[in-house]
Amino acid sequence: MAKDEREQAPDGEEGRVTDALRAAIERTMAATAPAAGQTRERAEELVEGISKRGQEARGELARRGQEAGAEIARLGQEARGALSRRGLEATGELRSQLDLLEKRLASIEELLKAAQGGERAAATENLPRSKPKAEG
Repeated sequence: MAKDEREQAPDGEEGRVTDALRAAIERTMAATAPAAGQTRERAEELVEGISKRGQEARGELARRGQEAGAEIARLGQEARGALSRRGLEATGELRSQLDLLEKRLASIEELLKAAQGGERAAATENLPRSKPKAEG
């Protein structure tokens, strides 16, 4: 036998330990193979469950997002309506105040005209009148 063959071939006690170890590993793998398969199946079920929950959560989130968007749009429309009404009310108030100011201004102008007319009348009354000479 060549040296290489002796290193590969188990001999004596060393060979029996190697065979025993190999047999123990094979028995362990044979014993744990069904459990590993069950573990793999359980892991697949868990992953599927997580995936399903994720899809449900995504759908719920999308639904809530749409509801929130609709609510924001509704609140925006209400706010625009309230601002528009307030703007119209303010415009009406300003119109009323302008009308009142126009009336007061017209009244003041009339009083000034009357006062100026009275001054003119008084001024013409105080002027000396020329008396025409009678011919004749």
